[in-house]
Amino acid sequence: MRQGRIGMTRPESFPKLFYVYSQGTSTSSAGRILQESPAKKAELRCTLSIAKPDEVERFRQDKVVVTHTIFHRGAPQAKENDVFKLIKNGVGTRSFRVKAIHNKGEMDIETTYYCEERGDAKSC
Repeated sequence: MRQGRIGMTRPESFPKLFYVYSQGTSTSSAGRILQESPAKKAELRCTLSIAKPDEVERFRQDKVVVTHTIFHRGAPQAKENDVFKLIKNGVGTRSFRVKAIHNKGEMDIETTYYCEERGDAKSC
């Protein structure tokens, strides 16, 4: 345990390293939409948490699947459909696709990302 903003914090509350990837699209000469390879957008230290049941229910009403929340101190660095990749020992282990963003009070103090854990987003 170590000292946090309010008091002692447990090891699972320590910020972890995440890479943020953005996947753009382009249009072919025939007019088809092509997905570009994911580009690394930022490196962030964030806290990962399982979504609370009331958050899961709130987003389920809008037909959005939310499994985890990611907390980041500062202004939003990602947008919807970006992928957060949890990094351990230099290797990406888990992927989370951003479904919604909440910048509390629009003051850029702390940002909450509501995410869905993805097993198919391993290409980043």
